[in-house]
Amino acid sequence: MRRSLIVPILVLLSVAAGEARTPNVVIFYADDMGIGDVGCYGCTDITTPQIDALARRGVRFTNYYSAAPLCSPSRATLMTGRYPARAGVPSNVGSLMNQAGMPAEEYTVAECAKSAGYTTGLVGKWHLGSDYATQANSQGFDYFYGYHVCIDFWSHFFYYDPNHPHYHDLYRNREEVFEDGVFFTDLLIREATAFIDDHKDKPFLLYVPFHETHYPMHAPRRFADLYRHLPYERREYAALVASLDEAIGKIVRRLAYHKLIENTLVVFSSDNGPSAEIRANGSGGSTGPHRGHKFSLLEGGIRMPAIISWPGRLPENETRDQVVMAADVLPTVSEAIGAALPADRKIDGMSWLPLLKDRNAPGHDILFWEWNKQHAVRQGKWKVMRSAIVTEPRGKMERMQGDDLVFLVDLEADPGESTNLYAQHRELADRLLKQHDAWHREVFKD
Repeated sequence: MRRSLIVPILVLLSVAAGEARTPNVVIFYADDMGIGDVGCYGCTDITTPQIDALARRGVRFTNYYSAAPLCSPSRATLMTGRYPARAGVPSNVGSLMNQAGMPAEEYTVAECAKSAGYTTGLVGKWHLGSDYATQANSQGFDYFYGYHVCIDFWSHFFYYDPNHPHYHDLYRNREEVFEDGVFFTDLLIREATAFIDDHKDKPFLLYVPFHETHYPMHAPRRFADLYRHLPYERREYAALVASLDEAIGKIVRRLAYHKLIENTLVVFSSDNGPSAEIRANGSGGSTGPHRGHKFSLLEGGIRMPAIISWPGRLPENETRDQVVMAADVLPTVSEAIGAALPADRKIDGMSWLPLLKDRNAPGHDILFWEWNKQHAVRQGKWKVMRSAIVTEPRGKMERMQGDDLVFLVDLEADPGESTNLYAQHRELADRLLKQHDAWHREVFKD
């Protein structure tokens, strides 16, 4: 069915005389990587020179949020610009092969780019469906090399659900391929750089969702040896951060080799906070000054590192403090490449280009989250949570309860969410939760 389209209003960006080509787009997406694990966000025991270089060439966000504290819903929002429930993915997509995922009618950033004549590629993790209609090749990606759910880095098998048979999950487009014994990130680098080589002469969008820093904690020893002085849990996690950072550097250098740096919009972020599960060795990742981990709507589960770079077109070595979210990636890319957005659906994100051009331009006024009976709202400096989950080291998860069932925090004064202000500001918190309830009825259709 032909989609009804509207052309977005473009921010005025200077274009070199005679240059007709719109920018390439590369989206790097880490898995289970905390905001406290990146050098430019204050990490001191792990070095991330390649990610830090992106920040020096671009803008680093200090109030960027994932749409959920776990994988599939976060990725659905990144792809569609819509809250997870609105995009049909309120929680993780099933782990068995040939299971449906994000509804096929959802409009992705890849489809947006294709509408503007781009070639699109995905190298890495999809986790938004593995049946024919919801695989990456059916959702706008011309080329797919990677896996559908979660794999071991070396065997490329899924074996994390004890209730289901293990299976091999490595594909080129829809064809299963076998490269046993090769570290997956080395394959990712090979495929991502080859995609750039093959499409360097025409506009392309390349989405690179890494396996790092997701379990299993199986980075090559050369990375772990860099951090042999750290405690075991942190050392194994740091090795995966080092692997990811090196891969980003190699892919960016391929852009530089083809003289594409100044004509490529690069986005980096993470899907959710670090895991404290036993199978991830407990608490190897860092959420910096924030409380909580993966699966929690505390800041540690949803407040992520995020960087955007487009040398010569966007500011360099700057920060933005506005509240932004993963849903903004689609409208930002759409505006940057002059593509069209569908008029027949609600887009929850906003383009970053105005606030990148003017640091006083507004971000989001209010954001909402809901997962696993947890609710959260942020408006300005205030954040209220209802029935949030606290994830402690070694994977122990407990819901807030009793006096902390509703938890209100001033994030400017208390970024670690240590003090509940609900008793002092009950009317404010209740108003925000009523707004959440209205939002819930809209997006969950109940």
